[in-house]
Amino acid sequence: MYVQSDGNDIFTDVVVLGTGPGGLAATASAVENGAQVVVIEAHDKIGGNGLLSTGWVSFVNSKLQRSLGIEDSPELFLKDCDKLVATASKRYGLQYDLEIAKLYAEESHNLYDILTERGVRFSRLIKRPLQTSVDRLAAVEDTSMFPAAFKQEFEGPNVKAYLRCVGERLIMDGQTAIGVQVRPRDSGKAFNVWARKGVVLATGGYGANPALRRHFQVDPRDMSIFSGLSTCRGDGQLIGQAVGGDLTNMTMIPPIVAVASHLTEEAIAVNLDGNRFHDEAGPYDYRVQELEKQVGQAAHFVFDSKTFESKQKYVLPMAGDLVQAATLSELAIKLGVPGPALEQSVREWNAFLESDQPQDPKTGRVQFTPERRPIAQAPFYSKPMVVGISLTCGGFITTNSMQVVDVWGEAVPGLFAVGDCAGGLTPTAEMGGTHLGGGFVLGWIAGKAIATGNLCAPHTIGTFGQCQSQMAASQPRIPIVSVPEAHVSK
Repeated sequence: MYVQSDGNDIFTDVVVLGTGPGGLAATASAVENGAQVVVIEAHDKIGGNGLLSTGWVSFVNSKLQRSLGIEDSPELFLKDCDKLVATASKRYGLQYDLEIAKLYAEESHNLYDILTERGVRFSRLIKRPLQTSVDRLAAVEDTSMFPAAFKQEFEGPNVKAYLRCVGERLIMDGQTAIGVQVRPRDSGKAFNVWARKGVVLATGGYGANPALRRHFQVDPRDMSIFSGLSTCRGDGQLIGQAVGGDLTNMTMIPPIVAVASHLTEEAIAVNLDGNRFHDEAGPYDYRVQELEKQVGQAAHFVFDSKTFESKQKYVLPMAGDLVQAATLSELAIKLGVPGPALEQSVREWNAFLESDQPQDPKTGRVQFTPERRPIAQAPFYSKPMVVGISLTCGGFITTNSMQVVDVWGEAVPGLFAVGDCAGGLTPTAEMGGTHLGGGFVLGWIAGKAIATGNLCAPHTIGTFGQCQSQMAASQPRIPIVSVPEAHVSK
């Protein structure tokens, strides 16, 4: 049930901070296994960034895949993970948790079943041929289905949900997390929530906190554009770190072209010459690199009124001015691009969509709407291509029951992390769907583990005390100053 604080302390079994996919799943799983749960959510509704996302989730060997004759397996998933993490490691230097990835690969199909049984509808699979060996990225019909799937718990007697409240500090009894200090965002009286079984950090990423990003961001570009909730400030990472939790992969804050994939399915992008120059639905890093090759690093998405009407919730929050025109030639004038070139680009794209070819011959693009709908209905619209950030990939090292591990390699009693507060699986972000999927799958595992007390031991080595050997003493050394032998005292 949804409640308002009266300022008094609360006692419960489990406290969950945040209601993105990880918090939703952890709450429901804990309740299913007999726990009472208090949920603290900084936003004014549940769902987290999952509501703003495209809603594409990676499942391994799901019923949807099998219904389409697609053979997937944990081995294929891990092979894809290895490839993507190896590429990302060249830039960020990552710690990829193979055990967590295996757990996800083995359990994700169960979460597909749980979500669909709760009313979530996945309509199709998204093609990602450069990232995955087989199609496994399932598209939800509407992201509002995610929080709706957990309505029975959040409106039931075993959950008390406090909205517009922030968990500011963990309450510790020695080394054990036993509760959270909570502050209402409306300046109400602060209160404590005491947890008999555990605290779950599920507050999301840290993209909205520029001060925290500056500690870790290695990309020299100014990524001031953040497409996500302002409440994704790294609260979980900070309060967990304060009690010894070991963070990993915090440097992975990948730049992206800030656009929802739902829009790119129905749009093309043109440069200042009015020409298409890349696969608009290609890998995230690739899109940024191709944009930076263009004159002035400038380009524009182009789409029609039907797309605008159906995708307004994705279009309007995008950075930059929305440009509208009655015709493509008028749109070209407003954008400052050659009209004939823009018209030709749209004409070629529409001709491809009207064909039965599976791949765009100009860019190799394979992802578009199943209806293959052309850009044809006036008025026409444009938004600039802007580089920003959407995902952050840093979080805590955890056990397989998602218990936070400290810098000494020991599990922190009573403290758990899921979703974007956990850092073991997040380096696979380029695959697509593992952030949302990781929240659901690993959140469900965490909720059950906390409620039942069946916990896994750490499988990683602590950061404290590790060191790299010095260079061998026998290697030649270069003198700082060369002194002539005649000047040396005998």
